[in-house]
Amino acid sequence: MGKYYFLASVLPVMPADLGEKLPHPFAEIAGIIQRNIEPDDASLVQSILFSIDVANFEAIHQGRDIFIEGGMLAREEIESKRNLPLFMRNFLDEKDRGIRRSYIFDALWERYYAYSYSLAQEMGCRFLADYLAWEIGLRNQLVALRAKEKRTEAEDYILLPHVGGHDLTALIAHVKSQKNPLLAERALDEERLRQVFHCEGDDPFSLNAVLAALERARIFSRWEKMDLPCNIEDII
Repeated sequence: MGKYYFLASVLPVMPADLGEKLPHPFAEIAGIIQRNIEPDDASLVQSILFSIDVANFEAIHQGRDIFIEGGMLAREEIESKRNLPLFMRNFLDEKDRGIRRSYIFDALWERYYAYSYSLAQEMGCRFLADYLAWEIGLRNQLVALRAKEKRTEAEDYILLPHVGGHDLTALIAHVKSQKNPLLAERALDEERLRQVFHCEGDDPFSLNAVLAALERARIFSRWEKMDLPCNIEDII
């Protein structure tokens, strides 16, 4: 039996379909996990939650009034640039020196992915290493699709090109065939949920299962407010 029997037993059951509400707000689910995770595993939980902080940092520093609850940082910390993780501080240092990218926040996402992927490999975390490799590969293939449609070069927007390598031809074709951007994003998140299931392993009480539950809850939380406007560019 895995070491997280108690934690797995107190986590809520996830919805059946995207668009259904979580039993508890995502921030509460993340809090349950953080309070019950062993200290040696805490950095892996934080690495998943840092993705929310990166999205919030990107939005706030672009002047958009968007803040997603459940990350490691409060809005005030992001706005004042306090208590930031090292990869985020390094991004700010790079920004001050001048970032040679068409979109400067790609540099922030690349630093985040590099940190999280390296951490997963160093700690031997199969779920996070496999899932991030798939996610990074998906993002790069979506970038290539978008660049092709706009007749621009994708190279400047690619992150960590040595990571990934999955054959996502069928998924990309399915996304491209969607005329409604919301349906395209739904197709991507449905595939993300399948990848979470594929990467979590067989032990329902393992660290991998707990991290999978956290990522699963994060994906479902994106679909709780279906009346919000959708921008297809947000998915890449």
